[in-house]
Amino acid sequence: MSREVLEQARDALVEAGITGPHKSHSRRNAIGKIHQITCGDTDDTFGLSGLPDHSAEEILSFVSKLTGCRPGIADETGYDDIDPELTVDGIVAAARALKGFADRKASLLIATGHPTGMLEHNIRVADAYKRAGGTILKLREGEQIVPGRGRNFEVRYTGGVGCLADWGALMHTHSAAAMEALLDVEPWPDVVFGDHGWAGAAIERGIPTVAVIDINDPALAVAWAEGKDMWAVPLDDNRPPGLYEPSWRLFEEILAGEM
Repeated sequence: MSREVLEQARDALVEAGITGPHKSHSRRNAIGKIHQITCGDTDDTFGLSGLPDHSAEEILSFVSKLTGCRPGIADETGYDDIDPELTVDGIVAAARALKGFADRKASLLIATGHPTGMLEHNIRVADAYKRAGGTILKLREGEQIVPGRGRNFEVRYTGGVGCLADWGALMHTHSAAAMEALLDVEPWPDVVFGDHGWAGAAIERGIPTVAVIDINDPALAVAWAEGKDMWAVPLDDNRPPGLYEPSWRLFEEILAGEM
């Protein structure tokens, strides 16, 4: 793979605000999430167990190693950075892993808790995965799977990508409940691509998972540091959809065997 191509992708990702200086979450927000998961906050644990076994300082060290953000649990000032080199390395490793699964015609479940950010990106990845020979699973499509106070939560698949939906509205969610409900039935996917609880619930069950990890998603950084079966892609998961093009182009080219 050409160094020039990777440098161009890195620069484009920084310009789009997908990596580099963070655009969406303050340092205080990110540190607050760490304290929440050490207390067992159910949504921000993303369905992962054992998080309170780690101190806040230790968890921040995992996040820092994964994303390049600055260490120091008492430092809550301003905004942080994601290291662009770590983002590009994560994309390349994840795409190569998916290529290996697609070559074996393995099944992929792809989903996002950020439909206003990651949906178009994930549709592009799903299409590239199918072109590479893999299959896309749409588990429990059309079923009401998550009870909720008179609301009708289900998983809706758009372009093969699952999102939590309440009738006609696709929803932002950190919860693992929807993915846990999908995994109550078989067949399980051979590999998962997701974020938030979609990734966490799959990792918890030992399913190989590509996990998009934002700077304020410390639960997934803990799973990564513990050596779970996953590939971590550190980036801002809530930017306008079209800005993710440099990322999905890398996935497309690697899945097509061009890089």
